[in-house]
Amino acid sequence: MVSKSHRRTALLAVIRRLVEGVGTAWAAVTLAFFALRFASGDPVASLLSQGLASSEQAEEIRISLGLNAPLWIQYLKFLANLLQGDLGSSLYTHRSVSQIILEQFPSTAVLAISGLIAAVFFGFILGITAAWFGKRTSGIVAAAIAALATSIPVAFAGILSLLIVGHLLQGLSSSNELLIRLILPALVLGFASSGPIARVIHSGLSESLRSPFILAARARGIRRGFRLLWHALRPTLPPVISLIALEAAFLFTGTVVTETVFSRPGLGRLLVKSILDGDFPIALGLVALAAIFYTISHVFADLFTLMIDPRLRRAE
Repeated sequence: MVSKSHRRTALLAVIRRLVEGVGTAWAAVTLAFFALRFASGDPVASLLSQGLASSEQAEEIRISLGLNAPLWIQYLKFLANLLQGDLGSSLYTHRSVSQIILEQFPSTAVLAISGLIAAVFFGFILGITAAWFGKRTSGIVAAAIAALATSIPVAFAGILSLLIVGHLLQGLSSSNELLIRLILPALVLGFASSGPIARVIHSGLSESLRSPFILAARARGIRRGFRLLWHALRPTLPPVISLIALEAAFLFTGTVVTETVFSRPGLGRLLVKSILDGDFPIALGLVALAAIFYTISHVFADLFTLMIDPRLRRAE
């Protein structure tokens, strides 16, 4: 049976990760708040410059948003509202920021989940193939594809895939919408994220296959097949799970380029538009959402790692 000290250590590790995540989220939101405010200056001034509000209306907006107060008071008010789930209102449409984000969230969520599935699939296939076949042709090709996936820019891959698919599927208009708006961007995102996953699996699995317990298993007659592969892969899973959690957070919050290239609505394009327009409540809301998602994904990764780690589970 696993000792109480091991379980206590595991629990403290999760709590520490949660505290670190909360601190990281607070630092990210704080940095974004002051960076946006100092970069854009008076956010209401853009309304005046575009003729969208009179001087009297602009002053009313400043008072209603608390922009006439000192900056540190605005910051404390923003944090207090954020803890209550209130992200404020858009400077232009005066709609709730939470509602605006919720409208764009499903599109990004579908793309991110599809991309994550593709990333995990490609990452495991490439990593296992590269480690299992080693210096043979299949292993070398898989390792080269993983390196290419890590290094190629998402924007370049997206534009190249559009050119190729657009040339090949000119007459298949019935499937073009689904292909170009979801399948293709998901594959581009998944391919880009599969590279790091494949390289971690390749490195860990290659080391495991040379470890004494695998050599002993083969000496006992266990053939080089699925059973041996599973035993060799298990020690590699904890770092892979942590990396997948990081990639999941990236996919949910880093879809700016992909959504722009493929003209998809979503949180990425909303973030770019809010920054260009000077609509800082929306930008801050998206930064807060990204920081919270990073924290949650890492905590869940730690919990799942504890579940699959035999040293931290109760022995039967």
